[in-house]
Amino acid sequence: MQQNEKIEHILYIRWHGNAGQTKLNRVGLTRLDNGVDSLKDLPKELINSHYPNSRDFPDYFTNADFVRFTPQVECLVLPGDVVRTELRLALSYQGWEYTVLKKDSSHSTSSGAGQDIQVMTAEFMGSDPFMALLGLRMALIAYPVVALSRVFLDDVHQRLLAAPEAFKGML
Repeated sequence: MQQNEKIEHILYIRWHGNAGQTKLNRVGLTRLDNGVDSLKDLPKELINSHYPNSRDFPDYFTNADFVRFTPQVECLVLPGDVVRTELRLALSYQGWEYTVLKKDSSHSTSSGAGQDIQVMTAEFMGSDPFMALLGLRMALIAYPVVALSRVFLDDVHQRLLAAPEAFKGML
């Protein structure tokens, strides 16, 4: 579908803290046309350190049933008191944004097989040079690969492009 280029893919990451507070991150997604081999910089390093041998890749890294994306932001600062993570996939088309998928999970687990969205999560400690002078370190989190079921994504794209005025997404 040539028209898919007009559709922007966005991942919303909402962290829920143990005191009832929430933090929302909006991250654009870039399609990996050559799969995980297209990754560069930190996402590539995270994949290589977690899976030194490509034979150990999870199915959603290589299976043609998935379309792979990577966030346009390499990592986020993770608040220390996150008890639940909510992921939402939104599509932006002709100035309108539609939520098409929602997933709740613990921030330390990856999605299981058979779902419309699979996300690799990597947590690590980092320090900004200025923060290091103060003796502060921060927890960082990255989502180097976001894989979407090809059947799901093709269906959503087709419905959106066929009748954008009637498309509702998830309410």
